[in-house]
Amino acid sequence: MPRKMRIFIMIAAVFGTLQLFVSALHWRGANPTLFLLYLSMAVICSFFQARRLRAGVPFSLNLPFILLSMVQLSRAEAVVVGSVGMLAQCLWDPQTRSRLSQIALRTSIFATVIATADFVYRSLIPHSMQNGTLLLLVASVSLFFANTFPAAIVQRLGESRRIGRIWKECYFWSFPYYLVAAVVANAVRMAGSGVLQESTLLVIPVLYLAYRHYRMQRSQLEEKEKYAANMAELHLRAIEGLALAVEAKDNLNTRGHLRRVQVYALGMGRDLGLSAGELEALHAAALLHDIGKLAVPEHILTKPGKLSPEEFAKMKVHPVVGAEIVEQVQFPYPVAPIVRAHHEKWDGSGYPFGLKGEEIPLSARILTAADCLDALTSDREYRRGLPLEEGMRQIASEAGTSFDPAVVEVLQRRHLELDLMARENADQHAVLSTNVAVEKGKTPGAGLDLSCITDLAGGAKPLDFQAAIAAAGREGQLRHEMALRLGASLDLDETLQHIERSLQPVIPSDALAIFLTKGNTLVVEHAAGRNQEMLLSLSVPMGEGLVGWVAQNGRPVANGNPTVEPGFHCGADHPLNACMALPLEGPGGLLGVLALYRGDKDAFTHDHLRILTDAAPQIGAAVDNALKFREMEVQANTDSVTKLPNARLMMRLLESELARARRQKLSLCVATCRLTGLPALSQRLGQHAAAEFLRRAAKGMKDTCREYDFVARMGEDRFGFVLPGMRSQDAAGKTAKLDAIVSEAERGDGSHGSLCLTFGQAFYPEDGDGARTLVEIAEHRMDRSSSSPTASLMALDALAQTEPARPAEVLVKAERAG
Repeated sequence: MPRKMRIFIMIAAVFGTLQLFVSALHWRGANPTLFLLYLSMAVICSFFQARRLRAGVPFSLNLPFILLSMVQLSRAEAVVVGSVGMLAQCLWDPQTRSRLSQIALRTSIFATVIATADFVYRSLIPHSMQNGTLLLLVASVSLFFANTFPAAIVQRLGESRRIGRIWKECYFWSFPYYLVAAVVANAVRMAGSGVLQESTLLVIPVLYLAYRHYRMQRSQLEEKEKYAANMAELHLRAIEGLALAVEAKDNLNTRGHLRRVQVYALGMGRDLGLSAGELEALHAAALLHDIGKLAVPEHILTKPGKLSPEEFAKMKVHPVVGAEIVEQVQFPYPVAPIVRAHHEKWDGSGYPFGLKGEEIPLSARILTAADCLDALTSDREYRRGLPLEEGMRQIASEAGTSFDPAVVEVLQRRHLELDLMARENADQHAVLSTNVAVEKGKTPGAGLDLSCITDLAGGAKPLDFQAAIAAAGREGQLRHEMALRLGASLDLDETLQHIERSLQPVIPSDALAIFLTKGNTLVVEHAAGRNQEMLLSLSVPMGEGLVGWVAQNGRPVANGNPTVEPGFHCGADHPLNACMALPLEGPGGLLGVLALYRGDKDAFTHDHLRILTDAAPQIGAAVDNALKFREMEVQANTDSVTKLPNARLMMRLLESELARARRQKLSLCVATCRLTGLPALSQRLGQHAAAEFLRRAAKGMKDTCREYDFVARMGEDRFGFVLPGMRSQDAAGKTAKLDAIVSEAERGDGSHGSLCLTFGQAFYPEDGDGARTLVEIAEHRMDRSSSSPTASLMALDALAQTEPARPAEVLVKAERAG
């Protein structure tokens, strides 16, 4: 209980105790019989209590006899009747009977209430007036105010609401009961004259019947309120379901945002004195304020970079659309105005209508500050979240410009407490104006790319003629370089290198990576500049990270944050903090993504993006031609029988894999094998059967290899394998699997035992680092093993266990093993 509330209650209790003491000292009873009658009736009727369902304040039926004692007896007798009646009422009430201190407190306070009411009504009515009905009416009104207004003061000391609102909402409901009590008291007074005074006892059955009727009505009201509470709970769950839908549409980084904003907003709303209805509206608005984002394209919501002016214009529609959606729900409290105004700013620079100061609803001002604080302290695609204190400092620095100073003051005082509560809580057919052009709003909340927008005052940027001329010159230079270089070669590697050389003078960058699509993944085919090895190792699933977003949505990004890329990491001495990426399209669809990187944030300009976008069709066409040439080359270098690549293509791919193994410091195995007895099989079964056998064997060889292994037919009876990452200790198991496949293919022709498979293997870097050297060593080992077919596997297994040696020593060992 707050200190001011305790002091006020204790003063009232002390005054009531003194009043009881004074009443005992100055006791005078002109009519003891009447006093005892009213005292008894007050005690008996105290057992019949009415209680308002929501307020929880008991209302006793002894009130008529307290009023009669005030009018017909002395003040001291009225104080005693009222205090004893309250004592009986407390003893009968199960909520207070076990707390003696509370019983004493309420009894003494009620003595103060009776004394105050008695003093007021006697002061208002002249002593000469003998109209009993008017006296009872004035006494009931005085008692009503003396009983309810101090209670409202006590409640005001514990809350921030206005005392008039508290009195009206919590206590004014009981005023008709005081008037009814005055009517009942007047009827008793009129029946109590002369010999009919004993008939006063007949009031008890009447009051009891009224009480029983009240109990029945209350039971029905409780059922209705229970039903209403269930409907309200269902209503709230529907709101929360809509809120979850909004979060799912936005993106995973905003998960829990709505719950946290709700805790912040409600905490501030209570401190700023919002009524119960306003708090309910703020509760719903905090959950639904972003529902208008359902009308914003997903590629804008999930963009891992700053928004372009066109994208930000589309984003500014969401408060209007959100308010229209909320209006369809027809809430019993005003939610739509809060949703519509939650991006307005105190100085009038917000959107959608540019409201200023107190034109913005207070609840919307509260929601704006709560929303911004959580946005600043949460991770987004284009930046990391700030620490709470730093975010709060930014909010405070904008008090009086973006935010209501009174709201900021409350948030600054309670942000630590509210943040702790928020983190704990987090662990739980209408035509929409999607085409509205929002004119208001000078600055965005966060994430707008200002490199290509008019100045914040609304005017155009001053034209820099030198920059414009330089940009035109760079664009012309790029077109010239592209025309010269990209048509010079159809080789994919050379084409990608030409793209790099053409871009570097025109669009300065610290690193470059060209991703090509392989199924549902983007793999770096070419990289240059800083962190080259790290870039070459990137493999980004479609739709993930910055590059995945660009590929999935077919839209460029300027000055995006590359650290959101899966597997992206840079050393502190060679950072990459800005990325400009755009999709490369061919006639058949997406080819890949071109990404340029800079160490400084926001280093790329709108001119850079425009130049690169203009060159993208030419770059895409060159990459598409190189990929088609590689595909045709693969087809030209494919064996017609087995559909395996031939020896020439195998050598080219071996050189490429060796280069990759050198960069990434990986091992590599080159294996060759010969099917001894294949010519004899062809003569015995015919060319068609032999070809079918070869196709089955080739398919088995490919199936037993990994997806990134390479199998080729090097001659009539020879096959070759390029096995990246294969080590010498793993080679014996591979040869055994291949031998079993050939045996299985033989059984299909009924020629089991007529063929023999001999192997030879060479390993990088143990046996050499040249493609031709490794193939020659593998073939030499294969030829030596063919002199003793039955022991070939044993010999190869023995060789696999030897220590790494130079090529010359390996040949000697191979000869001895043969």
